[in-house]
Amino acid sequence: MSNFRYLKHKILYSKLFKEVGLANVSWLDGIHLESISSFTNEGSFKNLQFTATSLNKEPKSITLATLETFGNGALIKVENPKNVFFKIVAWLEKNIEFKPLFSSHIAKTAKVHKTAFISDGVYIGEETVISAGVVIYSNVKIGDNCIIESNSVLGNAGFGVVQEKSQNWMVPHVGGLVFGDNIRVGALTTIDRGTIGNTLIDDFSMVDDRVHIAHNCVIGKRNIICAGASVGGSVNIGNDCWLGLGCNIKQKVNIGDSTTIGIGANVFHSTSSKTSLVGYPAKKMPS
Repeated sequence: MSNFRYLKHKILYSKLFKEVGLANVSWLDGIHLESISSFTNEGSFKNLQFTATSLNKEPKSITLATLETFGNGALIKVENPKNVFFKIVAWLEKNIEFKPLFSSHIAKTAKVHKTAFISDGVYIGEETVISAGVVIYSNVKIGDNCIIESNSVLGNAGFGVVQEKSQNWMVPHVGGLVFGDNIRVGALTTIDRGTIGNTLIDDFSMVDDRVHIAHNCVIGKRNIICAGASVGGSVNIGNDCWLGLGCNIKQKVNIGDSTTIGIGANVFHSTSSKTSLVGYPAKKMPS
């Protein structure tokens, strides 16, 4: 799945920058914006990029960068690139909108309880079961042979906050949520959609009740995530991992393949493969 989010309609950069209160940049005249691209899961906000149709002239991409960044023709320098970037995304979402990631589709062999709420732009695969009270927002794709237990919420906006002197405001989330096949999600579990790209959960992963998985997470194959676990934003989890009851993983942490995280452990740092972690803060178990 691409990390680009494409607009329903192209828009002139000059109009966009006028609307969000930035000074017009002369070399942007005649350049149309057609998509925005995501930042990495490492969460570096120094350079945030837009992709443009250049109408037979360069540049083909525009980057917001910090004031101290060395210049080139494709840079727009602002005091706080992160804040400006998300203000632009919010304005685009409200006024131009982004193309849906998926067409609405519910397979004939899928079973959806009459009390479940399914938004437009949701794809549900063969033999998948959606239980009572489940809520699924737009831009969610669920593969084949999945089970979503009662009152879980899939594809909700993530919890991203921009802090300014006078106020806090929520980051817009225009990405999606993609499931592989043969995934089980327990009751009362919440899994957020991505900020720009997608939250991803791969085949045969099993998620217990009351689990929270935040925006931009990438979770591999055959993982077991036990009840009450909380996985922070932009966490990468490999394959064949076990997350114990009530454990917590800090945002932007990478968990290697075949890692075991003990009950109630709090993980603040990335791990190598085949590691067993316990405690607060989580440390390797003595061999």
